Amino acid sequence: MADRRPEKSCEEACESLGRREYEAAVKLSTEALVSLSLRPPSPPTQGLLRSKALLYRTAALLQLKNYDEADEDCKHVLTEELAGGAGSLHAVLRSMLVEGSLQAVSNILSKAVFGEPLNGMVTKDLSRLKMVLSEIETVSSTMAPDYTEDTEEDVQDGWQFRPPPRGVTSSEEYTLCKRYLEQGLCRYGAQCTSAHSQEELTEWQKRYASRLIRLKQQQESKQFTGNYMEALIEKWMNSLSPERVLSDYLDGVNMEHSSELSITVTTKKSCHSWTFSLFCKPARTLYRIALLYDAHRPHFSITAVSAGDSSGRLRQEVPKNCQEWTGDALAQNGMDHCIYEVCVDFSTEIFGTFRQTIVFDFGSEPVLMQRVMVDAASIEDLEHLMQARQQLLMTAKRWDSSCKTIVEFEPNETMELERSLLARYQIPLSADQLFTQSVLDRSLTKENYQSRLHDLLYIEEIAQYKEVSKFNIKVHLQLVASFMLTGISGGAKYAQNGQLFGRFKLTETLSEDTLAGRLVMTKVNSVLLLPITKERQSQTPGTKEKVYEAVIEEKTKDYIFLRVCKDCCEELHLLPDCELQVELQFQLNRLPLCEMHYALDRIRDNGILFPNASLTPTIPWSPNRQWDEQLDPRLNAKQKEAILAITTPLSISLPPVLIIGPYGTGKTFTLAQAVKHILKQPDSRVLICTHSNSAADLYIKDYLHPHVEAGNPHARPLRVYFRNRWVKTVHPVVQQYCLISSTQYTFQMPEREDILRHRVVVVTLSTSQYLCQLDLEPGLFSHILLDEAAQAMECETIMPFALASKGTRIVLAGDHMQLSPFVYSEFARERNLHMSLLDRLYEHYPAEYPCRILLCENYRSHEAIINYTSELFYEGKLMASGKQPSHKDFYPLTFFTARGEDVQEKNSTAYYNNAEVFEIVERVEEMRRKWPVAWGKLDEGSIGVVSPYADQVFRIRAELRKKRMSEVSVERVLNVQGKQFRVLFLSTVRTRHTCKHKQTAIKRKEQLVEDSTEDLDYGFLSNYKLLNTAITRAQSLVAVVGDPIALCSVGRCRKFWEKFITICHENNSLHGISLEQIKAQLEALELKKTYVLNPLAPEFIPRALRPAHPGSASKQQQQVQQQQQQQQ
Repeated sequence: MADRRPEKSCEEACESLGRREYEAAVKLSTEALVSLSLRPPSPPTQGLLRSKALLYRTAALLQLKNYDEADEDCKHVLTEELAGGAGSLHAVLRSMLVEGSLQAVSNILSKAVFGEPLNGMVTKDLSRLKMVLSEIETVSSTMAPDYTEDTEEDVQDGWQFRPPPRGVTSSEEYTLCKRYLEQGLCRYGAQCTSAHSQEELTEWQKRYASRLIRLKQQQESKQFTGNYMEALIEKWMNSLSPERVLSDYLDGVNMEHSSELSITVTTKKSCHSWTFSLFCKPARTLYRIALLYDAHRPHFSITAVSAGDSSGRLRQEVPKNCQEWTGDALAQNGMDHCIYEVCVDFSTEIFGTFRQTIVFDFGSEPVLMQRVMVDAASIEDLEHLMQARQQLLMTAKRWDSSCKTIVEFEPNETMELERSLLARYQIPLSADQLFTQSVLDRSLTKENYQSRLHDLLYIEEIAQYKEVSKFNIKVHLQLVASFMLTGISGGAKYAQNGQLFGRFKLTETLSEDTLAGRLVMTKVNSVLLLPITKERQSQTPGTKEKVYEAVIEEKTKDYIFLRVCKDCCEELHLLPDCELQVELQFQLNRLPLCEMHYALDRIRDNGILFPNASLTPTIPWSPNRQWDEQLDPRLNAKQKEAILAITTPLSISLPPVLIIGPYGTGKTFTLAQAVKHILKQPDSRVLICTHSNSAADLYIKDYLHPHVEAGNPHARPLRVYFRNRWVKTVHPVVQQYCLISSTQYTFQMPEREDILRHRVVVVTLSTSQYLCQLDLEPGLFSHILLDEAAQAMECETIMPFALASKGTRIVLAGDHMQLSPFVYSEFARERNLHMSLLDRLYEHYPAEYPCRILLCENYRSHEAIINYTSELFYEGKLMASGKQPSHKDFYPLTFFTARGEDVQEKNSTAYYNNAEVFEIVERVEEMRRKWPVAWGKLDEGSIGVVSPYADQVFRIRAELRKKRMSEVSVERVLNVQGKQFRVLFLSTVRTRHTCKHKQTAIKRKEQLVEDSTEDLDYGFLSNYKLLNTAITRAQSLVAVVGDPIALCSVGRCRKFWEKFITICHENNSLHGISLEQIKAQLEALELKKTYVLNPLAPEFIPRALRPAHPGSASKQQQQVQQQQQQQQ
């Protein structure tokens, strides 16, 4: 056994290295080396083992940043080679390759030599490391076949798992999918960018190392000029004094240029040329000229070089599309000065911002460099859409009864129930009270259900208040007795009973496209108003200031109109047509959140929410039921299956039935048909709940009203509307089934008898809780059907469940792959507060569970669009049943390249990308010109443009308005659910320019939560539901405008985008770039970090701030401009 000890230590050291236990690897390698030194010499096996142990220890020491000892071990490895004779190191490496241990060592050495700069390594000599790595690469290349294509590599016999995601620059960026390991499932499936097992992760790391070696060999075999450029950039990045490596000023060399270095071109198909004149005194030899920045290499080239003096210059030979020029024969024969002229050309056929750094190498350091930039953008200047914000009271304490005396608005129309809810569910004064064990638990359980969701709702409310406080403002309130707004129902408004109206201008445009704006538009009904007076400044300490509640009467984009109560007008002596300086705090309508708390407290037995999925329920089937002649002939097989499950006799107990229906598969139609069959059963009653009023009205208008009119009075529904809703805003057909107050202006809430008189009741989730106040016994409704169930948080979905008993048939219909409800608190989002009950049960039920039915025939979109979404989002089960005409010039999936830069305004959380704005406007114009006859009459409203970011939406709208195309619908994705368009443009906005620096944090998030802040921030790059929601809005054409390199290399959706771009390539619908160029840039990006992010790029200077006049700039002007850039 003693003889085997070094072998065993060596083997364990290798295993520790694989597990990233580097200290253990050092210890075990050292043990092996000590044991070997005590043995009598017995080459060659002892030398083989010794070299292996040294290599394992070298790799482990590098990871522990112990560079001196690693270098010493490298020296010993090379010494062993000398002692053992030529080829002995190759024998060691071949042995390690066969064992599978060479990849780990190679990977670490590659990273040390070529990867990210390691602290302390910058001053070290890497020559020994490079020699060992070179030997490893030689052995790997001689023993491995030459894989020229990714596809060949992917099907190599040795690889057992999925191909790894693209765009990583270190094998350590690969992560394990925590969700898959814990729950055995993952929403991303085969497209997941995290590994689904430790074995898969290990294989990905091996593949990365092998790919790295292969790519380096390919580069060297091509003898591509990248070696000089890479070495120069690497040296610049690793240097402690980078200005000594590259500099834009060189003693004895005066450079002039023929035109501005940063230019704007005004058409998409553009070209430009710069001539650089270098005056050298004394004369010196120019050895090399090179273009450093790889990402935009196809757009730039060196086109002419000439050398000489004042009397004349000799033109040098320059190859076509030259990226690096070397001048061996430019000896300066005794001249006291010399002049070089260098021409660099630029050309583009796409919008974007293109950068390049040109270096002039005179054989010594620093190397002279010059940066150029071209901004290819539309000639129109963008409108300044956002005015500078006024002073925001961001940190102001929230006003409540503890710090202010609040004078409530009178008359107060709040119902008794609403008042009691607001009083019952007050926010805890200390946030510490909210972070209880239930919130810290890993998941929602039967035991922590109520307490966890209560706490998360309070945390969400605090986040909403924080967001809405961004609109808090000090303003001059203009007081008026009446006002009139065009387009507002009701016309002029007059203040009565001693009240007045107050008008004020907002600091920022009110729009649902911003988080705070969405809150103000949807969840704010009142403000608290604090007068700013001299008396206030001299107020006695300890007394509470009075603040007055004012109701919001109207909201417009720029103004808000308040109704100021009589008490406030009298106490402050307010008069019409005067101004009052006030401080305002917007007040959230807390009622919806309080109703959710109330719904949680009304759930007596939450067993219905946690069904036992291990017991498979039986849905009785018979040919008579399946082919019942009374079933509508338009129903397809899956829709019939859904109706069979819903109408199964109540004597058979079923857990909640899920009807999963992607957009366009007929969910509402199926539920409506089921209702008709339920009503044939004796003693049955149906409660239909929807998330929105429009969906509830659809059941009445399209299904129940025609059914009643056809001679079925028993199916007459009761449509319950909220009491304050104006009757005339509701469709006349729906009005027939509502309870209307005696004034005929508003609706009336139902009494118990009203419910008992009807077998079908149609409500929204929020109004369903009023039914719970009517002493209706649980189980009165035999069936509760919830449509749009994926759009509601679980706390909302359970509102009608207080009316259910154990025997009630509960049906949830919706699309689990569409956008989840929006939650403002990241903490609550990480704990799945936004998750719908439908979503949770979908994951809870096994795959082929009888109560989980997927409607799979889509009637609304083109087959190519359906096939893409089906494969990536719906397990390949969707099929196209409708015939949508395609465009003769554009395949239904099309990609337009725009290599712009995503920019974030100083005061904004959103991004915009001007290159994409102009590309989209141009493509919309083209679509209008080429509108196919098969699509019917040209309707601008059927052209949709979506983007995840408000700033991009504003800019596209503004440009389309300039071109008189204001009817084109431009929205954030959040606002297009339920809508459809003939053609849809997607602006993806983001680039690696601003994404890549956040990758470390995101890597951590990827393991924790699906709908993280990254999903909001990265938009289409990481949020698969956002992407699916957008794509499924289109009937005939989805046209994506974006940066393909970013889409394929950043975020969790990169594999979805790879597939999309590949489909476009196969159908000749990839424009502005080729698939080969994308692959080349992705490979180079993986090979070195500097490929897409130019380390030498200057700060982006907005077009408005650039000098307007072209022409040569003096050296002094250049220095001033550079200083300004540095200050920015």
